Amino acid sequence: MDEVHAQLPPTQEEPKYGSLARSSRERKALTRAFEQLPEGSVRSSLVHKPFMVMTKLVDVLVEPLAHADGCNLYENRQALALAELLHLCGPILEDAAAYRQPQQAFVDWARQHVSIDDLFTTVAAYKTSVPVQHSDFAERMELLDYCRGVADETAPDLAAGGQRDPLDPAVTSICCLCVSFRESQGPFRLAHDASKVIDRHAVTLREAHLLPDPARPGRPIRPAATQIDFADSKAHPQLRLADWAAGAVRQWAAHMAVGGGDRFAQDLERVVRPWPVEAIWPSGPES
Repeated sequence: MDEVHAQLPPTQEEPKYGSLARSSRERKALTRAFEQLPEGSVRSSLVHKPFMVMTKLVDVLVEPLAHADGCNLYENRQALALAELLHLCGPILEDAAAYRQPQQAFVDWARQHVSIDDLFTTVAAYKTSVPVQHSDFAERMELLDYCRGVADETAPDLAAGGQRDPLDPAVTSICCLCVSFRESQGPFRLAHDASKVIDRHAVTLREAHLLPDPARPGRPIRPAATQIDFADSKAHPQLRLADWAAGAVRQWAAHMAVGGGDRFAQDLERVVRPWPVEAIWPSGPES
């Protein structure tokens, strides 16, 4: 960190990744800092947000319907396969802008911005827009029509705050990272920068091992952090390094997902590729 700071004006305090990644000199200092970190000391969680929306749609609307019929969608990764079908085929069989409408409608419904009627009206409009030659895909989309009852049952819980932050990946990502660190390092305390989302779920994160794992029926969630402390990066240099590492992973992942970016985004792969320990990411060319 001292080496990175040496490349900055003396008046600049606590540089964020975005500012450091702009100049060639500071990029080189960042890369050298990353290369000096001990193996396994940095771990990351990748989330492809458009794909995550589809996984959440399957989890929230489709999985409870299947479960009620005695079908375990988490067995043999069926839930993931359905999410990938919707995510990969939808934008190809119809224009991407049209496909984003039901995605956005689901997000808005989960955040209590639109009604159930609005959600299913948007889904119906998308189905009718699918070309005739792809009617088989439109029929698969009809699966969502049968989920209206699940949405009706879930809506009061959302309205009452029973499901807080249902589309925020921070909680599940932190849980996965903590489990990974604990299994290799043993019990530890997590120092986290200020986060309202993590604070709201801190008790659940600490005691998650007492809950059943929905994706592994019959087994509990694996233990994560034993304590969560919210801290200031000025007092915890680790938080500054975490910001830099997260920024590097984000820049590389954005290049991997949508292309573009500069040469530095590609060069980062050599350093950051070993860091991800889990991902919510679709299969396909960008995997």
